[in-house]
Amino acid sequence: MRRLKMILVATFAMGTSVAFADRLSDFKEAVEAANAGRGCDGIPYSDIRSSCKTAQSDVHDFCDGRRGPVTCGSEEITRQAKNAVEQEKRNVAALQEKKSKLESDKSRAGTDEEKNKIAKDVDQVERDIYEGGKKVDQAEKDLEGRKRFVNEAIYNLDKCIDHRRAVMNNFASALDKVRNESETQELKDLATQLRNKYEASKSGHEEQITARRNALDTCKNARP
Repeated sequence: MRRLKMILVATFAMGTSVAFADRLSDFKEAVEAANAGRGCDGIPYSDIRSSCKTAQSDVHDFCDGRRGPVTCGSEEITRQAKNAVEQEKRNVAALQEKKSKLESDKSRAGTDEEKNKIAKDVDQVERDIYEGGKKVDQAEKDLEGRKRFVNEAIYNLDKCIDHRRAVMNNFASALDKVRNESETQELKDLATQLRNKYEASKSGHEEQITARRNALDTCKNARP
């Protein structure tokens, strides 16, 4: 029985030693990754690191333009598109008014020569109205395209901010854990290095989120 207890104690001690060696290796690799700027690989905890990588992948998709636009340009672009529609409609309305006046003049014309001349003018105005209608259609398509573009950018920016915040939260969770690592001095020193890296990068994450929020506000103001 005593021999069995000694074996169990030795086995437990060996298992604990192996587990600690693995943890120490994880921390060393995390410090190396953090120093190299490899993002989520700088987290020594596998569960948090995995969650962080998933969120980071989504950040690249939604923040870097892979899923579509992440900026809308100035609000003036939308105003110009709306003004173009209104201007083309006014042009057609003016042509229709001109046609109505010509037809009235034609009905009052005293000679066939005058009527024929006015009829030609009416034909030309009708062609202009037809072309004007096509310009209205194109301007409306351009405005609708602008609307789709802005709405897509708003969606992407919303997702970008959510995923960027998720990455930041993963690092916040890792930061809470490394603060309490003190099993040995070596592990504590590695944890301190990671803590300092996380704290230094926090402002970078916040700046990115602020920049995307500003872009989102611009897009919302640019909606037709």
